[in-house]
Amino acid sequence: MENYLFLSNDYFDITIYQYGREQCKPYHTFGPAMRSHYLIHCILSGKGTYQTVCQERACLYELHKDQAFLIEPNQIVHYSADDTEPWEYMWIEFDGLKAREFLSHAGLTQAHPVFTASSQEGCTQVFSPLLHMLANPDMLPAQIVGYTYLFFGALMEHSKAARPLPKNDIKQFYIQSTADYIENHYMENISIEDIAAHLGLNRSYFSKLFKKMTQKSPQEFLIAYRIHKACEYLRSTSMTIGDIASQVGYPNQFHFTRAFKSIMKLPPNEWRKQNHT
Repeated sequence: MENYLFLSNDYFDITIYQYGREQCKPYHTFGPAMRSHYLIHCILSGKGTYQTVCQERACLYELHKDQAFLIEPNQIVHYSADDTEPWEYMWIEFDGLKAREFLSHAGLTQAHPVFTASSQEGCTQVFSPLLHMLANPDMLPAQIVGYTYLFFGALMEHSKAARPLPKNDIKQFYIQSTADYIENHYMENISIEDIAAHLGLNRSYFSKLFKKMTQKSPQEFLIAYRIHKACEYLRSTSMTIGDIASQVGYPNQFHFTRAFKSIMKLPPNEWRKQNHT
């Protein structure tokens, strides 16, 4: 099995967590279990089954080479390789402000989680960027992000179920403006009320809009951004934990440590030991 973690935290339209490839053994199974982020598995050979809940009922899909399937965050799923022709697949785990939009454009939803290409050439174009990433594990983060965008571009272009998105220009403007505001002010004592006021929106409406468009609350996004920035300091500097906490908007080190551990699953000192450059 090949598995690569993506440790750069500077990209928020599409946030990559890991990607990899595996030749499964017969009956190789995952679940029933949930994932924390979106995953797409692209089947390179063989076949298997994928079970999830769609429209409040259990749905079982028999899948084969050149198809792909979507796993949504916090959704109970179960998938298993065939007993005689176990599948080999590659996957990418991701999230981000544009994740749901890209998936919707490709026709991939909880109710319709299976990707089938409109042509064999289209399938090749979808799979090629991930294959290139796996074949070149030393690529720079910006290159990995670039190939990830090529993957999503091909996914949206060549899906049999592709569909145009409704016009949400003003809503997208609010989401991007939120990201820009947080990027410029995350180190300050800002609140969701401050962001809503900056946009000229009611706090309640703003929070519901942001959640609907990104599947995250504004507070969750702000905390994640601060923690990702903290990771940069932990990885590349010798600053104390208290100084880093203050630098990313946490005057209280205890609150920072608790927030950091909830996202990164390790205390800051332990994470630094494992990731310091």
